[in-house]
Amino acid sequence: MAKKTDLLSVTNAGLAFGHVKALTPLGPRVAGTAREAKAAQYVADQLASVGLQVEKQAVPGIMAWEGGEARLRVLGPGDREEVTACPVLGSKATPPEGIEGELVYGGRGMLSDYEGLDLKNKIILHDPPRARTLDNRCGVGEPQRALGTAVDRGAVGVIEYARLPGNVLQVPCLAGPEGTPLPAAGTTYEGGLRLKELLHQWYAVPAGIAAEAPMPVRVWMKIEAESKPASGTNVIATLPGSDLAKEKIVLLAHHDNAFGPGACDNAGSTAIVLETARVLAKAAPRRTVQFVSVTGEEYGSVGSGHFVKSLGEAASEVKACIVLDIVGSGNKYFYITTSVFAGEVVENSPWLNQKLVETAEGLGYMLEPTILEFASDDGPFIKAGVPTSYLCRCISTSWPYLHTYMDDLDIIDYNALKVLTDLCASSILELANADKLP
Repeated sequence: MAKKTDLLSVTNAGLAFGHVKALTPLGPRVAGTAREAKAAQYVADQLASVGLQVEKQAVPGIMAWEGGEARLRVLGPGDREEVTACPVLGSKATPPEGIEGELVYGGRGMLSDYEGLDLKNKIILHDPPRARTLDNRCGVGEPQRALGTAVDRGAVGVIEYARLPGNVLQVPCLAGPEGTPLPAAGTTYEGGLRLKELLHQWYAVPAGIAAEAPMPVRVWMKIEAESKPASGTNVIATLPGSDLAKEKIVLLAHHDNAFGPGACDNAGSTAIVLETARVLAKAAPRRTVQFVSVTGEEYGSVGSGHFVKSLGEAASEVKACIVLDIVGSGNKYFYITTSVFAGEVVENSPWLNQKLVETAEGLGYMLEPTILEFASDDGPFIKAGVPTSYLCRCISTSWPYLHTYMDDLDIIDYNALKVLTDLCASSILELANADKLP
């Protein structure tokens, strides 16, 4: 049986970073596309090369999406203005001539933000989600905005803007596996503030002082995009257990991404899964260990949801699941305590989080707790009652490179990949060999 000290001597930052370098050029690896399929095949080949049993699981019901040009223009009041734009992941295409409508401010897209708004034939401007908060709840079951309600009330388009200042396009995720129900454009932080300024949403009006009535703002948007029915791919590698083989320990990350190269989100996490699998492949654990790379996290964790659903009643045999997302760059290592999944607050496993903290301390590392605005692939496991932890690595209260073209190899801290491989390998071995788990 491998010992902890043995593991630390063989985990390799260079090998892990090599996986990031192989996956990043395939981005954007949107679920159901040929690029995502190549990423899944790469992961499957690497897991098979270390002697593990590998299964590829088709995830149906996904619309494979390719985005093209996006244009956004203010028609009035005042002079016409062109606003920098890009299509949001999963956006519906507009007609070739584009669409035009009055702009309305929809806050962060929660149901409460839409109260009293006339959305008929309107284009909605949303604020970006607030980082590391729990106040981003939308309609229950919807990804990150109450877009079903917006469609029902007659809205014709959506505009999102970056939470990162600077001339950077940052694409929020709105879509489920079938894409957004409306054409959706992303713009820069400054572009969003300009639109809010035109709407008079940016100015504070002192109580009791009448404000000048705002003039209607009309915008035109054009989105080029194509989508077609497809399946994504989950990859599942199994290291069989011995006397407790029916019970499972799962290490999981997603290999798809929303925008740009996707080095940190989430090639870095996928690399840790592969490197952990390599160092544990010759171990003889008591419980079965599964190394899982899923599709469709950017579409509302559809891949991990399909994996959990495929387990059926056997989901109760998963005694612990560790999920990795956004780990390759940042200034601190976090474990998530609470987040929002499909419009509901969910809690990660306190005992499993504590186990990771203790293992990290034993290795000389530190983990800190935090809440997070949205769950990752931990969401479906939590909802199924599986003890689940989610590890990430953020910068301060946000992660500025999220869903931007800056998420490239240059931002990866390759030695951090070894830190988390050490932690995952040691934790999994301890969990797999424990006499009893909570």
